[in-house]
Amino acid sequence: MSDRARKPSTPTPIFSEQDAAVYESVVVPRYSGLFAQLVLHEIPAGTRATVLDVGCGTGHPAYEVLRRLSPHGRVIAIDRDPTLVELARRRALDDAGRRIFFKVADAEHLEFGEEVFDIVIGNLVVGHLDSPAQALREMHRVLVRGGKLLLTRALEGTFEEILDMFREVATRRDLTAVAERVGTVAARYPSAAELAASARAAGFDEVEVKVEPCKLSFRNARDLFADPLWRFVGLGEWRWIAGHEPGHDALLAEVERALDTYFGSSALSVTVNAGLVVARRPMT
Repeated sequence: MSDRARKPSTPTPIFSEQDAAVYESVVVPRYSGLFAQLVLHEIPAGTRATVLDVGCGTGHPAYEVLRRLSPHGRVIAIDRDPTLVELARRRALDDAGRRIFFKVADAEHLEFGEEVFDIVIGNLVVGHLDSPAQALREMHRVLVRGGKLLLTRALEGTFEEILDMFREVATRRDLTAVAERVGTVAARYPSAAELAASARAAGFDEVEVKVEPCKLSFRNARDLFADPLWRFVGLGEWRWIAGHEPGHDALLAEVERALDTYFGSSALSVTVNAGLVVARRPMT
């Protein structure tokens, strides 16, 4: 363990086993997998590398990365949630302990020495950390010189249809506090330039941000809000936007009606702007 790393206390599980199973069956194929594909495209088949997957969740894309590596490659996958790590470890079967290793660990205080990994990946992890800048510095530290960073993030414009309806309702009802909270949530999704700047600030160079616009489609707003996907992705933010006002359930219902009015008889589409940072630790 690096003497610069602080061993965190044992984390409290964030997911129940049931939540982890739903995340694996719903969120991975329909949401996080969209971002993971951007990572996989940057790792050619047969790559010989030692890879660190930060925030591995239930094991995606760690397993897919392993399949792209040469027989000499290996993957170390970490997550702060013990329930997710245990599910990922069970799914690894015979590869666990040989070429892929799962560990409960803190992204902001990586328990590895300097210059250990050829590639560090992080799929949708940075936006959920208390200190993203610290995590990026740690990723930089554990990469070999010339090593590659592959980091995904939902970018500005993501869920804009939902946020626009909150703005409309807030304006119509003169709810200044709601409008301000919409702005706070929207600001959590950085621009491509802001994402690149955060990587450069952590010491990376050759920084490029690739953006892949995606659409999630639903029959109507009721189906959208009832979809289990949102329990893990956006609903917490939307409830926070509405939740400080009396009758916040009515406010969410009004947003639902506004969405159906806007889209009419057409399918309701929600924007997801998937971003990928590709960067390297400098050689010097």
